[in-house]
Amino acid sequence: MAMITNWMSQTLPSLVGLNTTKLAPAPGGIPDRSTGVLPANPEESWQVYSSAQDSEGRCICTVVAPQQTMCSRDARTKQLRQLLEKVQNMTQSIQVLDQRTQRDLQYVEKMEFQLRGLETKFRQVEESHKQNIAKQYKTKLLSICPPPYSLQPLL
Repeated sequence: MAMITNWMSQTLPSLVGLNTTKLAPAPGGIPDRSTGVLPANPEESWQVYSSAQDSEGRCICTVVAPQQTMCSRDARTKQLRQLLEKVQNMTQSIQVLDQRTQRDLQYVEKMEFQLRGLETKFRQVEESHKQNIAKQYKTKLLSICPPPYSLQPLL
């Protein structure tokens, strides 16, 4: 999952031309991570459009987009929509992989349980086989050479 997270944070923005990530002091003097696509004018209204999370609930990538009232021909809007589509595709792929992994894990756990049962049955059969061989050997031995303590009728 870390590889996907790393890939998403480093590769996705560049796929749609948002590779101008920089760390610059914000108005409060605190460094702020910006991709250079947020509105220059603070009065423009933007909203969180979509975000992807890893299995632990941490945010991998958040896509912000202008509200629907803004011009849809704006280059930033197109870039953000492309990025949104890529994030949604990646999220969908991660979900499919997660479902497959869960299904495979359940299959492995089921097979592990069945194998333990088979091992137990095999041990029982093996022990029973050993007992039968010992019993047959004893019977054969007694038929060939009776023990000295057995009473045999004298003729």
